[in-house]
Amino acid sequence: MTINRIGNINSNGLNNTKIERKENAQGFTDLLSQSLKISKHANERLQTQNINIDSSTLTKLEEAIKKAEQKGLKNDVLVLNGDIAYIVNIKNRVVVTVKDVNSLKDNIFTNIDGVLMI
Repeated sequence: MTINRIGNINSNGLNNTKIERKENAQGFTDLLSQSLKISKHANERLQTQNINIDSSTLTKLEEAIKKAEQKGLKNDVLVLNGDIAYIVNIKNRVVVTVKDVNSLKDNIFTNIDGVLMI
């Protein structure tokens, strides 16, 4: 929440301060539901690779987690969404890392229980 202070000087020379409360546009942390977290490492990757996660992508990731749980997966899964790859720990509901698919050449993912394409 942002607080804007608007000051007016009236005819008596007194400063009347009016406080307006204004809700910010939905911020990144507001987009994260309580059921999905993003690790510090994944957050750094998002910033360095200029990858944005919008509410639609978060919803898709949460749906992917539910599908993985229904299939009995408990550890890390690779979730592919267009040109972005996410490693998500299903048990802890944490996005562990994020990578642009175009830069995945010669990379190896180990200890992956499954792959979901969303």
